[in-house]
Parts: sequence; C-alpha cells; structure tokens
Amino acid sequence: MWSLILKIFALGVFTATLCLFYGFFIEPRTLKVRHVEFLEPRWTGARLKIALISDIHIGGWHVDPDRVAHIVDQINAESPDLVLIAGDFVSGHDKAIDRSNEFNAEIKAGMQKLSGISAPLGTYASLGNHDDWYDGDGISGMLTRAGVKVLDNAHEMMKNEGLDFCLIGLPDSWTGEINTAVFKGCGSERTIAFMHSPDSFKYLPASTTLALTGHTHGGQINLPFYGRRVTATDIGPDFAYGKLRYKNIPVYVTAGIGTSILPARFRAPPEIAIITISAPDQKFVFKR
Repeated sequence: MWSLILKIFALGVFTATLCLFYGFFIEPRTLKVRHVEFLEPRWTGARLKIALISDIHIGGWHVDPDRVAHIVDQINAESPDLVLIAGDFVSGHDKAIDRSNEFNAEIKAGMQKLSGISAPLGTYASLGNHDDWYDGDGISGMLTRAGVKVLDNAHEMMKNEGLDFCLIGLPDSWTGEINTAVFKGCGSERTIAFMHSPDSFKYLPASTTLALTGHTHGGQINLPFYGRRVTATDIGPDFAYGKLRYKNIPVYVTAGIGTSILPARFRAPPEIAIITISAPDQKFVFKR
C-alpha cells in the first residue's frame, strides 16, 4: 500500500517538474501562427488579411531583439495586407529613467527590428499599460522611427483593392483616456478597431465591423479544468482568448508574444494571429 502511494507521489512530482520546465523554458519560446476567418455580411468587396500581434514585452526572459527579428520574419512570410500591434512592447513596470542603460538599449534595439515588417497597407500600433508606465511618448517615438504609425484615439481611412474601411486605434483603458468621438470621424460603414485590452470593448459602437485586442496573454497559464482565469481585466475570463462576440460585435483576443509577472506560459503559446475578413460568399481555404 505504502509502496503504491510513494510511486503515485513520485509520478506526481515528476509530472509537475516536467510541466514547470515546459512552462518556464519551452512554451514561452514557441511561436504559433493562428489563421482565423471572419465572414461578415457588411464586408462587401475584397477580402482583407491582417497580421495581429500584441504583448511583445521586449526585455523579458524570452524576448530579446533577435526574437523580435524572428517574429518579423514570420509575419512577412504570411504576406498580410495590414499589420496591427496591440500594445505592451516593453517588459516590466518601472519607468525608463529607473531602468539600466543595458535594458533601455535592448528596448531600442528590439523596437528597431519592427522596421523590417512589410505590408502594403502599413503597420499600425496602439500602446499598452506597460508602455505608458515605461515611457509612452518614448515608445511612440521609437515606433515612428521604425515606420510604425501609432493610432491613439485616431483613425485612418484605408483602401484595399477598391474597398474602403476605417481603421481605429484606441489607447489603453487603464493608463489612457478613450475618446469615443473618434468613431464619428470615420467616413465608412466598415470599421476595424484595435486596442490593447478587451476592457475597451465597452466603448465600441454597435456598428463596429471587427475589434482586435491583446493584453490577456490568453490567460498565460491555462490549466485543465480551471481554464484561463488570470487575465488582468475587468471584463473577465470569458474574453481571455480567441474568436468571440461582444454584444454581437465580432472580436478576436490574441494570446500575444511575451510574458508578464511570471515568465512562463502553459497551454497558452505565443502567437501571430492571421485574421482574414471577407463577405460570406468569399469563403476560401487557408494556406497551412
């Protein structure tokens, strides 16, 4: 009897050790490419292919400038029309002036790697809470120098193969102040909004065609029978990850790239989300 108990205990310890090793050293270094299709009746005309990433957290355990360069290569390999980066470029909670010169240099080097992204409609970013804590203006400047346009309560009219749509970027709901007047400035009935946190969904008008966000890290630790419970949001675990609907608005919450607080991921791997939106009669097969 005691021998069986000891064997079960030893097996449990061994399994737990393997899971911890995998969570801290293996999964955070992986990179999945998720293909997600939205078929929307309001989206008449050409289909649109968006590469969405978030929560890079440069300077963390698993994300250095070389990792950013690899992510850029993977994005370019998918040939997206448009690239959106939904905030949290920086790891940690301290201000830039309180960081070491080495850390700040790593941030600058990693941000510069984003200049390698290639997409016909451009690359756009919104800022996250970690960016604002670090130095929001400084991060915005680095993005601009890397050829990435920051949309902060701002919109951009876009055209893809004759199809007009309005791209809207919102600031972080924790550290920024969202101005819903930005939606009124759009000159198209087709609107794509992106922002750092799903907590910003409550500001979206019902007419929004699609909303894209990050922040949750997909729960970061996704335990069997327990789920993606830790999301650092008010909206809660129902919007921790994936293709969802918020008050009938199609939304996608990406798992992001890096980690925060705990430098581990478990059953919530880093990802590049390739979002394709088209009308229902334009259904097509993804390249795998």
